[in-house]
Amino acid sequence: MIVSAMGVAAGADDSTQEFVIQTVAERRVQANGGIEYAPADQLRVGDEIFYTLRVRNAGNSAVQNAVIVKAMPHNTRYVQNSATGPGAVVEFSVDGGKSFARPEQLTVRASENAIRNATEDDYTHIRWRLHHPLASGATALLRFRAVFK
Repeated sequence: MIVSAMGVAAGADDSTQEFVIQTVAERRVQANGGIEYAPADQLRVGDEIFYTLRVRNAGNSAVQNAVIVKAMPHNTRYVQNSATGPGAVVEFSVDGGKSFARPEQLTVRASENAIRNATEDDYTHIRWRLHHPLASGATALLRFRAVFK
């Protein structure tokens, strides 16, 4: 399954830059005596989905410190430690993308009087902060895995 969209990310100077973001969702399948990747268009509960975001800088200049945000796909749970990107700091949100932090810093309200550490089931968004400039026309590959639930 491939989904393309235009995206906007913030640069170091808080200006916005135009990105073309293509999301590819695949699953591992047994084929031809080995493992291959196929579109994740037919899923069963428990299937692991491999997501790749191809983020292309469609602007006319390099973007310093680009920030890309992806909502967790519906009916999925993030696979711990699976988000990667080129020299990126990866952070998560548990409040619909309003704030982001490292996993060990995230908490959620368990009840009116109790707060607990967040788990992967609580994640609503993933954010990648790229440390290297993304040149005009260049593409960064960002990845994560999720389990279909």
